[in-house]
Parts: sequence; C-alpha cells; structure tokens
Amino acid sequence: MSGELAIQSLFGLLLIAAGALLVVGALRRWAWLVDPPTYLWFCYSQSLLKAVFGSEGCRLITVNMGVLFACAGLFLVVRSII
Repeated sequence: MSGELAIQSLFGLLLIAAGALLVVGALRRWAWLVDPPTYLWFCYSQSLLKAVFGSEGCRLITVNMGVLFACAGLFLVVRSII
C-alpha cells in the first residue's frame, strides 16, 4: 500500500468514527449535540440547526449527517483496499 492510499484509508477511518459519534450522540440525545443553546447560532452549526429546525429537526439532520460521514469513510477505505 502506497503512502497516499494509507493516508486515504486513515482519513476514511476517521470519517467512519466521526459518523458513528454523530449517530450515537444524536440517538442518545447528547445535549451538546442536539440541544445546544441558541445564542451560539453564529459560531456553532448545531445551534444554528436547532434555531432553524428545532431540537428534533437538529437530531434528525445530525443522524443523517453521521450516516453520510460513515458511508463516505467506508467508500474511501474500500477504495484504498481494492
């Protein structure tokens, strides 16, 4: 495996881990992830999502974002192996 493929594979694993963290955090309703204070909307994306879509909308978007991250990471890992 060349250096570029190893880096690509490592980045894919990081994306899978981040996706899993987002999905687990949203399903367990971690407050810092799905119910942040709305006064932080200008510097924290989850707070902006909550201000626009509400707490439940923020949770659903976070789950979907986590699944997309994990799928993109899986694609990178499989592509570097094949």
